[in-house]
Amino acid sequence: MTTLPGDERAPGRAGGPGTGGFTPAMRCSPELADVAAQLLSVLFPDRRFVGAAEGDWCDFAARPALAVPDSRRLLGHLQALVERPEWARRHAVAREVADAAGRRVEVLVPRAPAAYGGGEALVGPFPAEADAAAWAAGVQVRGLAADRLRIGGAWFVDLFRLGELLAD
Repeated sequence: MTTLPGDERAPGRAGGPGTGGFTPAMRCSPELADVAAQLLSVLFPDRRFVGAAEGDWCDFAARPALAVPDSRRLLGHLQALVERPEWARRHAVAREVADAAGRRVEVLVPRAPAAYGGGEALVGPFPAEADAAAWAAGVQVRGLAADRLRIGGAWFVDLFRLGELLAD
């Protein structure tokens, strides 16, 4: 659990009961967590943030919640970050997500297909859509859905919780 400067306590789960008013704000890959935490504290000095590692993700929650314009402002900065050569060559992605857990932005580095160990993930790159489809068919896990995405000339498989989609 990472508590950002200015926060006195951490929530049990972002946005859930007993979280002290924190709501989901951003999810990122572990290798981007430090950069993401710094960006949040610089862009929104009037808010409190907490971060928690959950599996292969780092989730950040805000109090008070980020309004849609704030979220879009954050997304713009994250998109500029992933365009930097060191992240672009790793196919880093910044995007907005709305699901049963709330609205948040994500900034992540895809996992290589051989490194996928289960759960939600963006996996790739694959040279062709057929390769992404074949890989996804071989790893389908109960409760997860898979979308194929073309990002920057390569194909990826986005694995996400089906239950969250259905609750929307």
